[in-house]
Amino acid sequence: MTSATNHIGPQQAGTEIEGIRMNLILSAECTGGKLTIIEQEIGIGAVSSAHVCNREDKVILVTNGNFLLFAEGKTFEAEKGANIFIPHGIVHSIKNIGTQTGVLLVTLTPDSQPSAFKPSGRSVKVFGKNNAAMHNVAKKYDVVIA
Repeated sequence: MTSATNHIGPQQAGTEIEGIRMNLILSAECTGGKLTIIEQEIGIGAVSSAHVCNREDKVILVTNGNFLLFAEGKTFEAEKGANIFIPHGIVHSIKNIGTQTGVLLVTLTPDSQPSAFKPSGRSVKVFGKNNAAMHNVAKKYDVVIA
């Protein structure tokens, strides 16, 4: 039996995408590829690009803040304590509409992105203003940017 680190501390943060910092909490290595858990810190006014996860269902727990979720052509409000389920194949994005940094605990299952959020020991701007990089990463993990 092999062991794997199942918790990545803040000092080993993963990736930052335009105001959204992602920290790997539980890796696919630890779950045999069954799921990944990521903490997302979302800055005031930050919004994720509309995208489709073709392989993973997504479960989100709002641990801090107020958000608008855009999915299936509808807008939903979610605040601290809310749980959100987004089945694979649904176009979605989320925006922090609060007055402070919001925090989401995101579970992806089954995990098909074993290396997408590897800890690097620093924050790396992958998507920022480089749309080509964003689309390349999305294509690699079968995520469609809307």
